[in-house]
Amino acid sequence: CLKQHGPLQRLSWARCSWLGCSSGCPALPRSFIFREVTSGKICSDQRIFDLAASPNEGFVGQNLTIFYKERLGLYPYYTRQGVAVNGGVPQNSSLSEHLARLQEGIEKYIRSSTKEGLAVIDWEEWRPVWARNWKPKDIYREASQGLVVQRHPTWPPEKVNKQAAFEFESAAQEFMVKTLRKAKSFRPKQLWGFYLFPDCYNHDYSKNKESYTGQCPDVEKSRNDQLKWLWKESMALYPSIYLDPLLDSTPNSRKFVRARVMEAMRISQKHHDDYSLPVFVYTRPTYLRKLNVLSQVGLHHWDLLIPSASSELCQLMKNYLEGDLGRYIVNVTTAAELCSTTLCQGRGRCLRQDSHADRPLFWAEGQLSSADTLFLRTHFHCHCYQGWQGSGCQTRAGPRSHAPGPLAPLGLGVLLLLASWCYPPLD
Repeated sequence: CLKQHGPLQRLSWARCSWLGCSSGCPALPRSFIFREVTSGKICSDQRIFDLAASPNEGFVGQNLTIFYKERLGLYPYYTRQGVAVNGGVPQNSSLSEHLARLQEGIEKYIRSSTKEGLAVIDWEEWRPVWARNWKPKDIYREASQGLVVQRHPTWPPEKVNKQAAFEFESAAQEFMVKTLRKAKSFRPKQLWGFYLFPDCYNHDYSKNKESYTGQCPDVEKSRNDQLKWLWKESMALYPSIYLDPLLDSTPNSRKFVRARVMEAMRISQKHHDDYSLPVFVYTRPTYLRKLNVLSQVGLHHWDLLIPSASSELCQLMKNYLEGDLGRYIVNVTTAAELCSTTLCQGRGRCLRQDSHADRPLFWAEGQLSSADTLFLRTHFHCHCYQGWQGSGCQTRAGPRSHAPGPLAPLGLGVLLLLASWCYPPLD
């Protein structure tokens, strides 16, 4: 394993052994875990990754499953041409028919009821918070208002809007909550959650380039807190740190990413009494240079989901994965695992004491010096895995029966998507 990876030679023998196992690998508490998702050719030696998966139709029973709108039940939405599908809006759909169809989609893509993994519901057409359905999603507000007007044609616009918002948000909540509950009952070992949740909406960099702070607006943080019903039902969070080209290679990109990740971590720790939800962040390869930002905000768990390309682009990806990215993966992974072992006895992950401090967590070599150990103890502390507590995770904790199972210690992951380089977006 070490010989075949060339520049990745600092990978420990123990890690190499674990990487070489099949899809039956145990879900061990790890400081970092990597996943590759391929949609065709294999661009790279997959042994650099812990697990591999594909979003393609023919692949089932994987360690990560993405449920697009056509793969799970009867999701209501409008097409780009304005045609209603499954009722268009949640309050005009049949929830009972949707729930009856859920099992079919779940059993098709996750065949074993005991299999562990990540299950991401990718429903992007509408947002459950009424105020967040701005253009082009305002069709959902207009349709909701139209349903109210049909029943109450004499109502003034203000009353129509208030009732439409209430009906839409109530139905959206019920639709999403019951979907999660049903899915968890069918596949309880999966970490179920919705793609793009939570969001931060910190996009004011185009208007305030010089004064941009990256901070999530207070109103959006408040709206995220209003979604406590979603966080309580979710088994994991799947936000995005996709960057606008305006942010590429600018200091503002770091502010943008930091704020979105920290908001996800805030949500993950707020709505469950005895555990934090694991967080998996989506990004794109174009922005890999920004990934070191994550090592500077105390987040130490990655997952890479990489749909592969073809021909020349595939070779470029292969070179990148086994070159710069591969070295970075091994470097940061090794550092995180060494920190976990040194400070937390391997029973927790290291968090930055000051989440805004610029204290990178990586080394050129895989061994810790006494100065390195002092650096860790000065700038990091332990966030213990489920079942452990104490400053060094040295004490067993009581049982946490409601926590999300063996994969919960993952904490935070990064989902790296290459599909858009080679394939058009799914309809």
